[in-house]
Amino acid sequence: MRKFTKFATTGLLLLSLVVALLSFNVSAASIDPTTPTGYTKAEDVVYKTSGKYVANWGARGENCVFLSTYAQNFYTGSYTYAALIQNNGGTAQNNAHKSALYSALQNMMTQRHTHENAYKENNNYFCYTDCVRNETSILSSFYSGTVVSSTWDSGNTYNKEHTWPNSKGLNGYDEHDIMMIRPTVVSENSSRGNTAYGESSGYYDPDCCTIYDFSVRGDCARIVLYTYVRWGNTSKAWGQSGVIENLDVLLKWMQEDPVDTWEMGRNDAVQSITGTRNVFIDYPELAWTLFGRQAPKNMSTPSGNAASGNTGSGNSGNTGNSGNSGNSGNTGSSGTTKPTACTHATTELRNVKQATCQEEGYTGDTYCTKCGKKLSDGKVTEKTGHTETLANQKDATCAEVGYTGDTVCSVCNVTLETGKEIPKSHSHTFGDWATTKQPTDTEAGEKARTCEVCGFRHAETLYPTGISRPVEPETPSIWIWVGVGAAGCAIVIAVTVILLKRKKNTPKA
Repeated sequence: MRKFTKFATTGLLLLSLVVALLSFNVSAASIDPTTPTGYTKAEDVVYKTSGKYVANWGARGENCVFLSTYAQNFYTGSYTYAALIQNNGGTAQNNAHKSALYSALQNMMTQRHTHENAYKENNNYFCYTDCVRNETSILSSFYSGTVVSSTWDSGNTYNKEHTWPNSKGLNGYDEHDIMMIRPTVVSENSSRGNTAYGESSGYYDPDCCTIYDFSVRGDCARIVLYTYVRWGNTSKAWGQSGVIENLDVLLKWMQEDPVDTWEMGRNDAVQSITGTRNVFIDYPELAWTLFGRQAPKNMSTPSGNAASGNTGSGNSGNTGNSGNSGNSGNTGSSGTTKPTACTHATTELRNVKQATCQEEGYTGDTYCTKCGKKLSDGKVTEKTGHTETLANQKDATCAEVGYTGDTVCSVCNVTLETGKEIPKSHSHTFGDWATTKQPTDTEAGEKARTCEVCGFRHAETLYPTGISRPVEPETPSIWIWVGVGAAGCAIVIAVTVILLKRKKNTPKA
């Protein structure tokens, strides 16, 4: 009976867990992250806090017509809007980073950045930064808006999208910054890869997988601009090898997709974690000033500066957004429409890699050239193997040692086997004899020759012409020496025999 009760209790607990999970999935799926909050001024916002952390209070696609309380308190001292706008920007895409305004914005965001979080820390923060209307148990996937559980499950439900790809980063804390890293469901992350944002063929349109009536083009542009300024990553910002197509696309997206309350709420949440904010969410009009352009007067901004033509009033008077009253009824992303589904009519291969002697190759992934979505994965190809040849061979001479040569690969130039040293040669390569001193009747002369390799000089004497050269005795024949040796041996033997006989015949005393 006890065993039955135990099994029954365990079964009920498991059943309750399954029901809870199913009910969560149903409730999460039924949540619309675009449902407006109705907030029209900073005083309306209700914050949910956990210690020092603040949850995202906004809704996606709801136009933000005010600066939050956190934003107003951030821009103080020499960093008010009125003070920042006194600095000159650049005149073009390629020189804005050399301007006084760029330096002022970078200094502000860097000095206020009091906590540079580690990459894994972000797993604990997404429930604040990317939740919907203070609901920290859920979060909204960045590109599509899909609502999922905020619990980190090692990347099975969602993973971390580097809006500024790691491959184009600076290999530092810039690649850990939660301002730039966004949670996305797995399929969205792999679809984007590290393709640059843009509208032309070969670029990635971030609106391609949005399932709700909102745009993230402006969100992406403002994040790119933040990273460009905060971390000084100016050489990898533009073009296909960079992060966004060009400045015109960036500013166009910022204007067409204005800041929504979800971005403002996320800026508050990130500030509570790291201490700093993305100035281009609070004051997107500064993007135009940074590049020497005039912000469009019909553009909606949280501060209202662009719409009113105000470029130096700072934060005062913006808390109630009196100048933006005409925007209060706009809860969508004005000027944007949800893109139609892409047919993937034209494709291209990316990430192609030729196999080498030492490394495997890759046939390349198939991507849609219009929307940038990955359609299929490529395959790994085998290494080609080395092609051996000899290099650095050197013959030995009478002057220098030689070398047998190294066995190297003629393709990749890797040394496969080291050669050995060959000792110097003992033979010289002489040129012709030359008489250096002519002999006379009474004095000897000289002839000499020189080694053509090492310069060794070999000389011989030339006898005086009036003196006969002495005849050198001929070397005794070897048989003479054999005969002399045999005779000597015979004498020794004879003497020995005589001495032995004499000793034998001598009488004993």
